[in-house]
Amino acid sequence: MRKVELIYLHALLAKTHEYLAVRHDLPERFEEYETGEIGPYQIQRRKDEHESAAKLLAERLADEVAEEKQELELQEA
Repeated sequence: MRKVELIYLHALLAKTHEYLAVRHDLPERFEEYETGEIGPYQIQRRKDEHESAAKLLAERLADEVAEEKQELELQEA
C-alpha cells in the first residue's frame, strides 16, 4: 500500500473513531491511540508510523464492534 493510501485509510479509521466517541462512551482500549503522537493529518510522519497507528486503531475498532455485537446478541436471546 502506498503512503497516500495508508494515510487515507488512517483518516477514515480516525473519523470512524470520532463517530463512535460521540455515540458511545468508548472504553479505555482507545487510550493508547488517543495519547499517541501520530494522527492521520500528520503527513510528514513516516509510512511505518502511520501503518502502526492505523493497525492499532483498526484493532480497537474491531474489538469495540465485536463487543457491541455480542451484547446485542445476548439481549436478543
